Amino acid sequence: MKSIDSKDINIKFLSNLTKYSNDTIFSIHNNSESDVIYLNKICLLIINLERENKKIELFINLKSLNRIKKLLNLLDKYPYVMIHYLGFTFTYSEFVKFYYDLNKFLKPIDMAKEKYKLSPLEVFLLVYDKVCNFKEYRSYPDKYPTYKKGNLKYLFNNEYAVCSDYSILLVASLSYFGISAQNFLLTLEHYQNDEVKKEVHARVLLKLKDDQYGINGIYVSDPTWDKKSAFSHALMTHRMTTLENDIERLNIYDFFFDVKSIEEFNNKINILINKGCSKNYLYKSFMQIIYRVDYDFYLELKKKYSNMNDLLFNNFIIDIGNYVIKYCNKEIPFNVIYTTILNVYGEINNLEKDKYQSKLKELKLKNEMDYYNSFCDNWPYDINHQKKS
Repeated sequence: MKSIDSKDINIKFLSNLTKYSNDTIFSIHNNSESDVIYLNKICLLIINLERENKKIELFINLKSLNRIKKLLNLLDKYPYVMIHYLGFTFTYSEFVKFYYDLNKFLKPIDMAKEKYKLSPLEVFLLVYDKVCNFKEYRSYPDKYPTYKKGNLKYLFNNEYAVCSDYSILLVASLSYFGISAQNFLLTLEHYQNDEVKKEVHARVLLKLKDDQYGINGIYVSDPTWDKKSAFSHALMTHRMTTLENDIERLNIYDFFFDVKSIEEFNNKINILINKGCSKNYLYKSFMQIIYRVDYDFYLELKKKYSNMNDLLFNNFIIDIGNYVIKYCNKEIPFNVIYTTILNVYGEINNLEKDKYQSKLKELKLKNEMDYYNSFCDNWPYDINHQKKS
């Protein structure tokens, strides 16, 4: 397999396609260009392959589904391709089937987005509600094939769903609308009958920017825990997640993102370095996080810190620290979430005013009870959102 960066796909490269045999496999990576440029270059490559009557296999790495329709239309004429997306590898036919199912699943939201000019927050809340109620939570049986669990290929065609399924579906659905997200695993500790019980759980890390509501931050989302239009776990800050009754462990995102100052962030970096954590490991860890939630910033960091030394590492940490302070722990007020979702539903479904007010009151009550049941032991505010004395 020949590995090539998309930035190397140029006129000279395209003109030399004739020298490659039909059994050549190209892995086309993208480490330095925007999604738009990457997809445009892949489309140009496919057009040239078809012109040269080449059946070269392509291994394409997709990061987003936001601008993929043009590519799929071209691939329909040139299906010698493997597509890597969100950690899963698809044949062309498998990916088309998945994309068709996802498109069908999201079609009502896509239509509403265009008709009512919905903002990113409004789209997110509709997507979140749709994913939360995707299907009933049902654990996989013991003998169920491991490779089918939490796999996008089989998500729409089985009767089971656990936290990893809800999380990857939320990530794929947000990607469809151009919202950056990634799923991640954490360990939860429950205290039951004086015993500590541990379990692995999947959540989603996302970056949401919405000028209409003045939102621009990084949030944690948990579509497994919210059902029937309850949004208490939709857009949590990292401070919220560390205050939950189910205490999180081994969560790199909370460790770095739950800070209030540059000094606090630097102290955590120094703690890890003093314990023997290498600077190269920290660099790679941050780059992996940023790659999924803010690709433009990732490209900026990649260009700025292509070679690493102690001085550059210190500057890198300053940039990451400033980024964390700017975007993390930006709490979205409770009333903004439930008022927004009811406004959207009211507009889409033409709810009458009294019915709207009734649903708003019901949602507000459900959110508050669910929210404070999760956070009541540690949360510094009371049920009326007043700071506890």
